[in-house]
Amino acid sequence: MFRSARTIGALVAVALLAGCATVPTSGPVDRHTPQATGVNSGVRIDPLPPADGASPLLVVEGFLHAMSVYQPDYAVARQYLTPSASAAWHPESGVQVYADGVPPAEYGLSAPMTGTIDADGVYRPGPGTVRTHNFQLVKDDGAQWRISNPPEGLLVSRYVFTTGFAAVSLHFLDRSGTTLVPDPRYFATGDQALEEAARAQLAGPSAWLAPAVRSLDLAGVGVASVTVDDEGTAVVVLDGAASSLDAEARRDVLAELTYTLTGFTQVSAVQVSAAGQVWRDDSGQAVVRPQAFSALSPSGSPSRVLYLVREHKLARIRDTTTWGDPTPVDTGLSRPEQVAVSPDLTQVAATTQGATRLEAGQAGTDKARVVRTGTGLLRPVFARNGELWSPAASGASALEVYKGEQKLKVVVDGVPAQRVRAFALSPDGSRAALILMQGDVSSVGLVRVERTDGAIAITGWQSIDLALNPGSAATSLDIGWSSPTQLGVLRTSDSQTGVVQLAQDGSVATDIGPSEDAELSRLAVAPGGPAVALGANGDVYRFGGEFNWNLVLTGVQAVAYSG
Repeated sequence: MFRSARTIGALVAVALLAGCATVPTSGPVDRHTPQATGVNSGVRIDPLPPADGASPLLVVEGFLHAMSVYQPDYAVARQYLTPSASAAWHPESGVQVYADGVPPAEYGLSAPMTGTIDADGVYRPGPGTVRTHNFQLVKDDGAQWRISNPPEGLLVSRYVFTTGFAAVSLHFLDRSGTTLVPDPRYFATGDQALEEAARAQLAGPSAWLAPAVRSLDLAGVGVASVTVDDEGTAVVVLDGAASSLDAEARRDVLAELTYTLTGFTQVSAVQVSAAGQVWRDDSGQAVVRPQAFSALSPSGSPSRVLYLVREHKLARIRDTTTWGDPTPVDTGLSRPEQVAVSPDLTQVAATTQGATRLEAGQAGTDKARVVRTGTGLLRPVFARNGELWSPAASGASALEVYKGEQKLKVVVDGVPAQRVRAFALSPDGSRAALILMQGDVSSVGLVRVERTDGAIAITGWQSIDLALNPGSAATSLDIGWSSPTQLGVLRTSDSQTGVVQLAQDGSVATDIGPSEDAELSRLAVAPGGPAVALGANGDVYRFGGEFNWNLVLTGVQAVAYSG
């Protein structure tokens, strides 16, 4: 199995369920305590300046520790450097993350690089190759050892990254202005993190995401201060050109800052002002919570409904905590296979006749129409704007998208020409995750969704590194979005299947089971809903906790969440 001691947090909120049966877990289980990314454990060891007469090894160790704890301008860390090295060092330029368990040597560090964070806070998985850095220690005028060759930016261990950096998503409106799209970033924990996040928000999206979202003209708008009051309200004071923004721009900035800053655990609401004027939401409130802009939520529908195919008919589960008899749904679909239901629960679609036909219709009726014919049609997807997406196994270029009766123009650029095993559109509709196959080797990656009038561009392929998970040699079978920035991936290795919860940037990979004894074939995940897996024999398992999957139904051919 793919059990990992590198768990950084449970990435899907789930409620415990005492089911009618539990998948057994044979063999040893490595237990660990989940911890959310960037959540400080409460223990902070402030760095100390170099001691008089410290050896080269102690200087190197002291410098590495001083880089691991945020201080303004990393003043203590600079004391380990020569004056010229200190003047040339720019800790704000980025972060290199190296593997745990690698002690420094007397003059340097040689360790696998597991990732980097750029100056904008964007994480990218590292290649895992060993990098050697020589600190080049020299004696200063006082005969003390000092470092003359610091790394570019910060150099921290994987443990420091997971405990000393806050994972927070910035939020930007999509091109239609109707949905917020998350943009994951990482900031060193400390009093400065909120202000850094606010500044990053005003600076705009990452280069990868930018083509899929709006670009607000915020030139000259700055952040004067960000403080948090006793009620958990982040009080943001903007300066510069902020007071000259029109009402629509203020509303957009207020919505984006509200969703971004409430991503910090200590913040529950946001208040924004400029030139002494407090900005208000549409209801006139000055203290703003995400609920004020709930229609823009990147999670989409606040409550997903689980659908399944049983006895070749569509049914719905009204309550995933009780799992009573599924309620039949009239559709007119002929023996549905893989299914999709629109967010408003009014539209249904399914592959039929051995994945050679896509049918669609209205729920509650007995009429359906044939939308597409072909071979190897994969599970369809409804976007929150009403689009019906139909991927196919032959490749990403075989994707078709429909809006009502209209077939939209789809342009695919830069996606590897490989077979598609699974496809999942993000809840905001501006990104998609794919599993590609080259022979027996699978890869997982993201693409951007760029919409223009009557056309969709699929571009920006970005492979997601699964090397953090010990089961990295496994084959990925199915994929879905468990939150706006987290993926559930069903994987198999040596006839053993399990689910990995994966951050979209590859920074976190957490195995959640179930065990060696469950042969799973499909996965259904959604924001706010429990993960559900379908066994090859038609058994349905519901995630009830770490390596605890409860058998809840049998005789099922397919499972899918609405929206």
